[in-house]
Amino acid sequence: MHAKSSGGLIIYFSLFITMCLNILPWSNQIAILMPNWTLLTLLYWSIALPHKVSIGTGWTTGLLFDVLTGSMLGQNTLIFSIAAYFGHQFYSRIRNNRIWQQAIFIVFFFLFLQLLSLWISQLNNQLNVGYQYWLQAITSGICWPIMFAILRLSRRRFRVQ
Repeated sequence: MHAKSSGGLIIYFSLFITMCLNILPWSNQIAILMPNWTLLTLLYWSIALPHKVSIGTGWTTGLLFDVLTGSMLGQNTLIFSIAAYFGHQFYSRIRNNRIWQQAIFIVFFFLFLQLLSLWISQLNNQLNVGYQYWLQAITSGICWPIMFAILRLSRRRFRVQ
């Protein structure tokens, strides 16, 4: 019998690492295509372990993300909380799908979150967005299988349950 790990440190460490990936100074060409690694990680953990990662975790992560990125305070807090909520509500449906079907769900869900973020941003000031704004959702769906495999491997290796 293996000793069970609570796994809280692994979950928070992975969220920390992905926040660091998001705030690195990337060039503009790469930054346009960069998926939201932190949101992908939060969504994975809320689908894989809904009893460990709550809406409060999404709220706290979003608040830290707002402070780190300098965005309007509360914008990513709301988006990350909604992502954790949907992860909790639909985890049994999402987990039963194949990985490519999950990636399609991720694209549409991230498009919805991008639209919500755009709406919140336009409440504060007028932004001109082009097609590049929506590329993040598509690259998030493309990167979902990679993130899924990495996080599942770390979950199994460190016995996060």
